[in-house]
Amino acid sequence: MKNVFIETANTRRFFDICDELADSGSMTGPSLAMVTGQAGRGKSEAAKRHATQADSIYIPPMNIRSPAMVLREIAFELAGIRPGRSDTCLNVIESEMAKDRRLIIIDEADLLTFQILEMLRNVNERYACPVLLIGEEGLKGRITSRRRIASRIRRKMEFTPVSQADIVYFFQQSMNLKIDAAVAAPILRHSQGDWRPVLTIAIAIERAMNASGLQEVTPELVEEIIKSRG
Repeated sequence: MKNVFIETANTRRFFDICDELADSGSMTGPSLAMVTGQAGRGKSEAAKRHATQADSIYIPPMNIRSPAMVLREIAFELAGIRPGRSDTCLNVIESEMAKDRRLIIIDEADLLTFQILEMLRNVNERYACPVLLIGEEGLKGRITSRRRIASRIRRKMEFTPVSQADIVYFFQQSMNLKIDAAVAAPILRHSQGDWRPVLTIAIAIERAMNASGLQEVTPELVEEIIKSRG
C-alpha cells in the first residue's frame, strides 16, 4: 500500500479556508476560522498536509497545555526557538509575522481552556496572524459561548463522513485496485464515516490478497474480514 494523501471534498474545502486565511486579503475583517468534526474524519491529516505543502504552521495536540506552552510552540514553529518567557514569545511572533504572515493551525482546540482561546484571539488581533482552530463537536459550543471569539470567526466548516466515492478513490490511489459498490458499501458501513476503520480494513485486504494470490477484491472477502474483526 502506498502512503498517499487522498484528496476529498472535505480536504478541498479545508484547503480553501486555509488559503483564504493566509491570503493578505484576510487582513480586512476577521481572520479566525473553525473546523469541526468527529474524530477520524481526516481533519488532522488535512492540517498536516497543508503545513507541508504551504507555509502554514501546525501545532499538534499536547496532553497538558498552558498559554505559555502554546506560545512557545508557535514561536518554535515560526523561528525555531522556545523562549522561556511569554513576553519573549510574543516578541518573536510579532517579528516573524511582520516578516512573513503565516497561518497558525491549532489542533484539538476543543480541549483548550478559555484562557488559551482568548490568548489566541489576542495574538490574532495584535499581530494580524490568521488562526485556524480544529476540534471535535464540543468546539462549537465553546466558541459560541465566547462572543468576543465567535464574532471574529470568518469561516466555519464541518468535516462530513467518509463517502463511498472516497473509499473507491482511496483503494485506487493507494493500492491500485478498482473496487465496485458491492465492495465499497460494506466497508463504508463498517467505517461509520471515519477513515481509520477504512485504513485497517484496507491493510487486512492487502494482506489477504498477498497470501492467497487474489487479483481482485470480492464482497465475500470484505465481509469475511469485517466479520473476523467483530
